[in-house]
Amino acid sequence: FGILFLFIAEKVFYFGTEWWVSIWTEAAENPTEVAGIWFPPQTDGKGAQYEYLKVYAYLLVLGFMCAFFRTIWIVSGGVRCSKKLYSMMTQRVLHAPMVYFETTPMGRLLNRFTYDAEILDVTLVWSMSMLLIATSWFVTSVLVMIIILPWMCLVLIPISACYLKIHFHYRKSGADLQRLDALSRSPLQAMLAEAIEGSATIHTFHKETTFINRFQNLADKSTAAQMNFLGVQRWLGVRVELLGAIIVFCACMLVIIFNGVFSLGAGLIALLIRWSAGFTIALSFLLDNAAEAEGAVTAIERIHKMSQLEQEQNFEKKGDLIADTWPSRGELEFRDVQMRYRPRLPLSLDGLSFRVEAGEHCGVCGRTG
Repeated sequence: FGILFLFIAEKVFYFGTEWWVSIWTEAAENPTEVAGIWFPPQTDGKGAQYEYLKVYAYLLVLGFMCAFFRTIWIVSGGVRCSKKLYSMMTQRVLHAPMVYFETTPMGRLLNRFTYDAEILDVTLVWSMSMLLIATSWFVTSVLVMIIILPWMCLVLIPISACYLKIHFHYRKSGADLQRLDALSRSPLQAMLAEAIEGSATIHTFHKETTFINRFQNLADKSTAAQMNFLGVQRWLGVRVELLGAIIVFCACMLVIIFNGVFSLGAGLIALLIRWSAGFTIALSFLLDNAAEAEGAVTAIERIHKMSQLEQEQNFEKKGDLIADTWPSRGELEFRDVQMRYRPRLPLSLDGLSFRVEAGEHCGVCGRTG
């Protein structure tokens, strides 16, 4: 509720500055009454200008303070969330069983702790902050236009419906393309790590060309995924700007044709056209940041999945107590022992049975000798 209050207060003060400028311009030759307070006309000299300027400065400073505190609030909350998720992921990975590190590519781990962590620390906090700001701008634009000229509802409703239809169409592929872009980075980082660690072997067997071709192929796939994501963003941007231009055109035509009926002053007409033009930017800003935030949320999905890894047994867990004299004899016996390295793998030991008497020597030879 605190953030909501700061957003509402910021937009009220911001609109108040523009509304005050419109009153200021209309009071060129006649005095103006606002909230029971009379302000002299501008023709009275610098003293009259100072009265208007003082109110304008008060509104501007109050709006700036609200914007400053809500930004600090949002960023600090994002940092706390990022630290908690990162710490949780780190703890789960450090306590993961060895089989996880044997079966997971190193590039995937590097991707989670570098690229996804950067998305979580910077991009997601910025995107969510911009999304809230864009939402407040959109709501303010709609309210201002409807209050000044209620007939704008006839334009805003169908245009907003077209905006939503375009956005929902974009959502069908936007988040998935962002996910593909992130996934395509893991093989690049894994291959880079492999090439650095095995550079001596690569030079020995003269496989430089093979590794270069493989790396270029992976780089092409990663670039293709990124370009597809950027392409659909521009597809959305062009259509948003086109619909915004239609809103400005309709607002101007309503003012020109029906101004005799509406009887709007010059200041209110200027506010209507200014916020109509700003509506395009606000809605474009809203949809772009909603799409970007939705794409950035995929980093949380991957980090959350990493924070649910299977864990080794508790390091502090103590098993059954064993007598200090154990083993009293060196006798060892296996009876029909079956063992596999991890679930869903074939048995490495299948029905192994043997007995080693106390004092005997036993050697184990694997396939490598």
